[in-house]
Amino acid sequence: MKKILIVLSMLLLLISCGKGKDKSDPLNLGGNKDDKKQSMSEIQKYNSYIGVYNDLLSLDGDINSYFEDAGDKEQFQKPNGSVSVNFSRVDNIMKKIKEASSAKPAMAGVDKTSKDLVPVLEELLPLTQDMKAYYDGKDYTSDNYKKAQEFHTKFLAVVKKYDAAVLQFRAEMEKVIAVQKEKEAKELQKAGRKIDYSKMQILSVSEEILAEIRNQNLNGANFTSGDPSKFKPLQEKLINIVAEFQKVARDPEQLKKEGYESYKIDSFMRETNDFKASVANFVQRMEAKKKIDNFHLQNSFFLENEDGSPENVVKSFNELVGEYNSLNR
Repeated sequence: MKKILIVLSMLLLLISCGKGKDKSDPLNLGGNKDDKKQSMSEIQKYNSYIGVYNDLLSLDGDINSYFEDAGDKEQFQKPNGSVSVNFSRVDNIMKKIKEASSAKPAMAGVDKTSKDLVPVLEELLPLTQDMKAYYDGKDYTSDNYKKAQEFHTKFLAVVKKYDAAVLQFRAEMEKVIAVQKEKEAKELQKAGRKIDYSKMQILSVSEEILAEIRNQNLNGANFTSGDPSKFKPLQEKLINIVAEFQKVARDPEQLKKEGYESYKIDSFMRETNDFKASVANFVQRMEAKKKIDNFHLQNSFFLENEDGSPENVVKSFNELVGEYNSLNR
């Protein structure tokens, strides 16, 4: 049995340092030079760790793609052909962790748990390289997948260690993120950056929607048994916040103050509307109890592109996050 795609979410580059903003004072709050330097170092390190977090989510997707082909049980599931083994990002993740964890200021919990991931990734890298060579070279045609079982057993053991280590890292990151969110929201309001504040609120409500999907443990196989009434208030909240964003983002003076070009705001707005539509489709399909057929359930690509699936909501959210992050760089 193939593994159903796990609901994934991406986090955000919460501190914006875009065009028109003082790079040494990204929130335009003033203060002395030393305070600005400390603030910027903290922001840079925080954003580096957000990058690591998001890369690990992509690595989760790579692991899931392998399990779709080979199964996630002890017995290797012989596929019709080759197996997806694409773990090229592992080496880069290790480099990012080493750079972020050695940067100042110290973030004790995050630094420790990120460094704990390194030995696991160091074990994963050569194994996946050997696996890729085996499948790319079609060696399985000469040994009838005998070596595939050996690789599979080792891979399951490493992934078990990876899951445990990444869980600790994410727990520490979520503590830091909660503090940063509250801090930035207050600072954006104080600085009169209405566009950035509204943009941040859109992502916050969107995250609440994903949190409710997780709370109900919904995926493509079971979402029709979910409770749509829990999503209705969140959907309405999102609609209202987006309307407020549209209002402030049409003000030429506000755009100039915050250093935005209108076309960049338009691009973010398109992704926001796409996410709103994906949520609407999801709620409607849940209410109608329209199930997804087994073929689409067994393929993550089709599942995340299926209108009304929880996975489609996540995909749309991740695309919105990508646009949000591009505005904040």
